[in-house]
Amino acid sequence: MKSLLRQLQGDGLKAQMLKGAGGSAGLQAVNLVLTLISGVLLARALGPENYGIYAFVLSVITLLSLPAKAGLPTLLIREIAKNQLSQKWGLMRGLLRLSNRFALGYSLMAVAVAAICLFWFSGGGQSAQAETFYWALLLLPLMAFDAVRAGTLRGLRLVLRAQLPEQIVRPLVLIILVGTLLLFGTELTPIIAIQFNLAGAFTAFILGSLLLIKSFPQNAVSAKAEYTIRPWAASLLPLSLFAGLKLLDSQISILFLGFLGTKEEVGLFRVAATGAALVSFGLQAVNMALAPQVARLYGAGETEKLQKLVTLSTRVAVAVSVPVAFVLMAWGEEIIALIFGDEYIPAAKALIILCLGQLVNASAGSVALILNMTGNDKSTVLGAATALVVNFMLAIILIPLLGLSGAAIGFAVSLTIWNVILMVMVKKKVGITTFLVLNDR
Repeated sequence: MKSLLRQLQGDGLKAQMLKGAGGSAGLQAVNLVLTLISGVLLARALGPENYGIYAFVLSVITLLSLPAKAGLPTLLIREIAKNQLSQKWGLMRGLLRLSNRFALGYSLMAVAVAAICLFWFSGGGQSAQAETFYWALLLLPLMAFDAVRAGTLRGLRLVLRAQLPEQIVRPLVLIILVGTLLLFGTELTPIIAIQFNLAGAFTAFILGSLLLIKSFPQNAVSAKAEYTIRPWAASLLPLSLFAGLKLLDSQISILFLGFLGTKEEVGLFRVAATGAALVSFGLQAVNMALAPQVARLYGAGETEKLQKLVTLSTRVAVAVSVPVAFVLMAWGEEIIALIFGDEYIPAAKALIILCLGQLVNASAGSVALILNMTGNDKSTVLGAATALVVNFMLAIILIPLLGLSGAAIGFAVSLTIWNVILMVMVKKKVGITTFLVLNDR
């Protein structure tokens, strides 16, 4: 810890990364609180049935936005950082322009197709759920443009500006609107809740656009747009495929518990997974700041500096993850009972298993990020596909035998295998070690 504090001093590369990670961690912590407050307000005001409609609609919209939000931000981070380093301003402007066109085109197509399908399957009816869906479709273009904006700002190493609109402003606007409605005693419906969500997303979009306009390099603004569409498209496909595979891998356990287990076990697993995700909080914060630095250092051929930065980032991630995991594993039952209620206490055993998997995840370092930022995105797809197959097979075998614990074991094992494969790939492709090292000598 003393070493980390010393490295925070000054404006060097390590100091930049640590300050960025620290700021990112602070923003994510505030976002966690705001999300919890908004969730409690919505759940209490809507009631179980209407809140279920609201949550289901948002889940579907999130899946529909995946093609625009999956690989595009990662591509933007990598290419913007490289082009800024090499001062290829025309390519930077061209990529941003093309990304915005893609976001707009995909959003309009997705909204049109989804609206037609919704009209067809609902028989042209205007049920509460159908009307809520129609309003929620307006979120798609806002989410797509947010992905472009955030990826561009992160590529410019403006990590906090990239996160502020979506992680702070959007939930804050939602809380203010819902709280005001409840204060005046007006009934909250799923449609109004989605409309409030739209207001938050639109406010975040306006603020994010202003931040991007202010931050985008003047040299790129005045440059003539240039395009290298073929290599961009070649990278976008595996990056998007990787994100899709990881999303599917994260849902396998819940899907198979729903088919092979009980509804109660599905709820228990979601509680355990929510708690275990806190263990990787440090790694996520580090990744936000690390991504553009990796692209720049690798592009400049500075492997030694890159190794030192990656070693530092892994230490920071583990320093945050270990105490969180210890608390959750030691007092899991008490924490679950306090927050979720006594009926969720059986999730404690699965929480311990998942925490162990997340500790391995943190100790392995930013493996996927490093491969994606160095142009080795096909390797991450291979690792994600392998992990998905392992999780799939273990779920089929273990869930009928062990139920909730079997699902947790399957996910933790697949997460471990994924990290081991990618650690080997990083060493082979990039020439650096990501696993936790306590001593540089």
